[in-house]
Amino acid sequence: MNWGHKIIIVFTLFAAGILTLVTKSMNTRLDLVTPDYYGEELKYQQVIDGRKQALNLSSPIAISQEEHTITLAFPSEMQNIPLTGNVLFYRASDSRQDVSLSLKKGLLIIDKNRLHKGNYRIQLKWQANGKQYFQENEMMVN
Repeated sequence: MNWGHKIIIVFTLFAAGILTLVTKSMNTRLDLVTPDYYGEELKYQQVIDGRKQALNLSSPIAISQEEHTITLAFPSEMQNIPLTGNVLFYRASDSRQDVSLSLKKGLLIIDKNRLHKGNYRIQLKWQANGKQYFQENEMMVN
């Protein structure tokens, strides 16, 4: 085999590799953090204010993981007052695995069967006594 044939084989393999990469990249699923990304960005000042309010609490929300449950326990000053808000278990790798739950009281127990194993960002947004709060934590569900 002469050097001309070798060059043609190398170019053919290179072209096949590029076509494979293009095909795979076109079939990759892309998820934004939220479908309304720009609208959420405009409301980000509420998140900043909520984080400041959450820092004024006696302690952050305690998140613990047991064998079959995940427990979110609010600090003592939030235990006996009505709460409204939600908890979002955000899965960056696949938005179809996100789980959103409503808050009504200062203790929330979640069955781990509702979540897939992997990394989650837990975003807590709630209101109590006319104030808005926000806390965010990372968690590995196993």
